[in-house]
Amino acid sequence: MIRYCTFLLIFLGVALNHCVAAMAVVVGFVFAASAQAAEPEKPKPAASLEELDKRLAEAFAKGKVPGASVTIVEGGQIVLSKGYGFADIKTKRPVTPETVFRAGSISKSFTSIAVMMLVEEGKLNLDAKLADLMPELKYDNPWEKTDPIRVVHLIEHTTGFDDITFRHYLLEGKDVPLSEAVDKYGPYTSRWKPGTMTSYCNAGPVIAGRIIEKVSGQKFQDFIASRLTGPLGMESAYWTREPQISDRLSKSYSDGGAKEEPFVEILGRPAGSLNVTSRDLAKLPLLMLGRGTLDGRTYLGTASVERIERPESNDGARAGLKYGYGLGNMIYAGKKGLFFGHDGGIDGFVSKYEYAPGQGAGFVVMGNLGASEVFAAGDEIRSYLERNFPESMAVTVPLAPAELERLTGFYQSITPRQQKLAVLESIFSWQTARAKGGELEFNDTKRIHIGNNIFQKSDKAAPNIVFVPKGDDMLMFTAIGADRKVPLAELVSKAALAAVYALALVLTALYMLIWIPSAFFGRLRERGGLTIRLLPWLAMLSTVAVTGIAIFSFAGASLDQLGKPSPLGWALYGATLATPALGVLTLLRSAMGAPDANILARGVAWLSGMATLAFAGYLWSYGWIGMKLWE
Repeated sequence: MIRYCTFLLIFLGVALNHCVAAMAVVVGFVFAASAQAAEPEKPKPAASLEELDKRLAEAFAKGKVPGASVTIVEGGQIVLSKGYGFADIKTKRPVTPETVFRAGSISKSFTSIAVMMLVEEGKLNLDAKLADLMPELKYDNPWEKTDPIRVVHLIEHTTGFDDITFRHYLLEGKDVPLSEAVDKYGPYTSRWKPGTMTSYCNAGPVIAGRIIEKVSGQKFQDFIASRLTGPLGMESAYWTREPQISDRLSKSYSDGGAKEEPFVEILGRPAGSLNVTSRDLAKLPLLMLGRGTLDGRTYLGTASVERIERPESNDGARAGLKYGYGLGNMIYAGKKGLFFGHDGGIDGFVSKYEYAPGQGAGFVVMGNLGASEVFAAGDEIRSYLERNFPESMAVTVPLAPAELERLTGFYQSITPRQQKLAVLESIFSWQTARAKGGELEFNDTKRIHIGNNIFQKSDKAAPNIVFVPKGDDMLMFTAIGADRKVPLAELVSKAALAAVYALALVLTALYMLIWIPSAFFGRLRERGGLTIRLLPWLAMLSTVAVTGIAIFSFAGASLDQLGKPSPLGWALYGATLATPALGVLTLLRSAMGAPDANILARGVAWLSGMATLAFAGYLWSYGWIGMKLWE
């Protein structure tokens, strides 16, 4: 009896997992597009620099951020540069304004400035073809004859390339030249026509860095040092860990500071390897506030600075959405003001810089833990800086009811950073647009129509979405990507498939509680046998395994587990192969028949086999069958 109870408890646990998974599918599909909880009212901006300083200290402490560094600019001058917490938890070394952090993707801003310097000198053109500048680079662009990849696409992320994969993040080598790095970050394939849609890709700026080398005749880091960081007086700026900064470099952490992260000398230096203090990095927003001039020296013309801040090489920009991802530069709309800049993350470090043109305001915040509180601190600083800005009032342009209705519906991303993640977005990532009181609500947030199908939030100073008809489709462009309105027929079919799958999952789990005891006591011989019940259960279990392993992999696994062959990676590989195989076996067993089995056993078998094969077909359409995460 004890053995039977233990056996039953084990299967009850598995059944519970099945039911939870089924509920997750149904709830995720039905409610992912439903109303979102209202955001809590944000506190008023800090009234003084002293109050802001106190709030930042409290926020970092509450978020358990080991160490952070902040530099704030007002009136075109640095008014605060301060460290919080520890650069090294073990030795209790404090963060000071001289502490060096890793800036991550902020490096892309420097790469883009370098490109524009060469453009101003007539040595480079944003519209120059990649094939002409780097004929040695192998890439696949099916539209190359009519729509070639150009320099601008590399730094506005409009090549259509996949972002670098998990294995690429593990590539390291302090002395590996960019000429080798660009090959190692391949293969490169345009998933859509270059210059039409934006999808963040770390490889593009690396290729742009190599172009800088070929055009200038200098190594990338030497060009930046001689033309930009050196003259700006950014003495802590190095692209690799050098003796000059090693003693000042902060450690970085994960798991709330419990685990120290390794320092990886990435190959893609133009995309993310800059090491610098927040005080030195503040020279960048100061330069941009000066429209390319700082301390009497001009590095760029005003037109070049404005081009850096303005996206042009995607269909959303051409439709009028002039705020988004420019040349290594991103819009961060405040409540009153327009802020530009970039953020970054690498090896546990996170960072951000912003500046408001015409307002003389900006900031840098850098932390040694990948915590949301570091970016929330940036929001707090922005709110403080714009406290005295003039109010920004968007003028509403009425939209005809028929036109408004045409925009409503369910939207899904068509520009995933990695194509292998598209299957997850197709299931869990839904956005809704609906008409309410003659206005558009997007994700339950009111949007103001400012003309030409361009909308902005009522509490933001700049528009952030534009709707663009394309044939029978309606596309929605954002600052960093594009979504497609899902046709009703497709929506209904997806919902029907999800419902069938959920029903099969629940029935298989519940029926297991009936046949397991019968199998244990040997009563199935005269009831159709074991296989007609076991195979459907195993088939559905394989789909749960794929889902569970995938969620764990992308949510909690380390780069070593994702970027190299690992038990986790092999488990996902095996589960994706087992799913179609078990689906076929289940249907074959169902077709063989079992006259002694009751109608429930036969029905569950047919339903589970079809649901499993449908699930496998969905995975196959996204390239997941036999997928190896490390490739």
